Amino acid sequence: MWDHRRVSELMTDVLSRGSASLIGLFLLFATTASLMRTVVIPRSLRSVISDTVARIVTSTATALSRLRKGYIRRDAVLAWAGPSTILLQLITWLLLYLLAYGLLLYGIGGQDLGDSLRQAGSSLFTLGFASVNTQDQTVIDFFAAATGPIVIALMIGFLPTIYSAYLEREVDVTTLSTAAGEPAWGPELLSRFALTDNLPGLTHEFGHWGEAAARLRMTHVTYPVLVWVRSARAMRHYAIALLAVMDAAALQVALNRSLERTGAHRLLVQGGQAFEVLYVIVSQRRRWRPRRPLIGRVATPVPGATSSREPAPGWSHRMNAVEQAAEMDALMGMDSDAVAALGRGEQRPLRLTRADFDRAVVVLQQSGFPIDEDLDEAWERFRKARQRYEYAAYSLCEALDVTPAPWSGERRPPTPVVWPSLAVDLLDSETPEDPDAPGHRPGSPDSQ
Repeated sequence: MWDHRRVSELMTDVLSRGSASLIGLFLLFATTASLMRTVVIPRSLRSVISDTVARIVTSTATALSRLRKGYIRRDAVLAWAGPSTILLQLITWLLLYLLAYGLLLYGIGGQDLGDSLRQAGSSLFTLGFASVNTQDQTVIDFFAAATGPIVIALMIGFLPTIYSAYLEREVDVTTLSTAAGEPAWGPELLSRFALTDNLPGLTHEFGHWGEAAARLRMTHVTYPVLVWVRSARAMRHYAIALLAVMDAAALQVALNRSLERTGAHRLLVQGGQAFEVLYVIVSQRRRWRPRRPLIGRVATPVPGATSSREPAPGWSHRMNAVEQAAEMDALMGMDSDAVAALGRGEQRPLRLTRADFDRAVVVLQQSGFPIDEDLDEAWERFRKARQRYEYAAYSLCEALDVTPAPWSGERRPPTPVVWPSLAVDLLDSETPEDPDAPGHRPGSPDSQ
């Protein structure tokens, strides 16, 4: 006679162990895919595991930072977000592998779940203190023993790549602080070049930052954690630096027709694409909408999402067509909702005002920057140029809570603007070495 209770217990045990084996295999595959997508494959691939860790860390850091008064103290908290994300991703992968191998051992062996997890941990971390009973378990133990060192080795190799890109970025940001102030401001960049009689050097500066913007887009798309890694000083940030040099390029194109414009035009294209792509990255990682559980998600391309903007000032229709096609290519395959939101945002009125522009013109006039265009026409050119990148730049600065520099939008919580030291404020009109310096020196503007 069959013991129905005994049969029921056996069936429950078989079902439990079979389910554990399937879940273990799924976790093993999902964790490996996440590790490959994040660390190994040099491409913009998303992983729900990595994104979830990043979202939790950055949300926690943002919430904690808002408990602190003043931007400097907020920045000290937010500086932990990027490095903590890297560390917790490693810990998460190791814990998921521990659970996956523990479930596999529990599924094929006769021991309970606690002993299986203990055995998996012993093998995964190569401690070797837990014994095995069967050949099948030994095979799993060997795989677990290989997995732990491989994951750690991949992260050890990953960190130099991350910090190499970080250091290359920060060298450019630090160098700019001498030329554009700290925090950087576009009109101050033109002002200091004019004061040092180095206006021809603007072409090289803009050309260099055009290449830097392309590198920024490539590295931060491939390794999104870099978006959250902040500068060593609170008053520096890569988003502010790029925005400042783009404002300087837009002002040069708007105010002057005698200086070389090729570098400025190239910077406006490359920098605009960098801001748009970074905006999409930050936007899609702030929302929870996975399409492929635990593995990743695939975005739907939106062709022509940014093709309705006003033509760039001073460009031919052919040049505008090339620029729009390049931007459509840059956003192809990225999150469709974020790209659509970007397109709507770029149609909004410019948040920088004519009064802000006029204050900057005063600073440039005092520094001796050559202005040979009518100011009304120059404002219209500048407005059209800035319209192409302001929304993405301001949204990124607000989301990352970057340095509250001039012309960089608002912050949450509201934060007073921090102005760089303006070189024209330090001019002495009575020194014989500088006989043409103007006598009136306005203080730092007080507008955002």
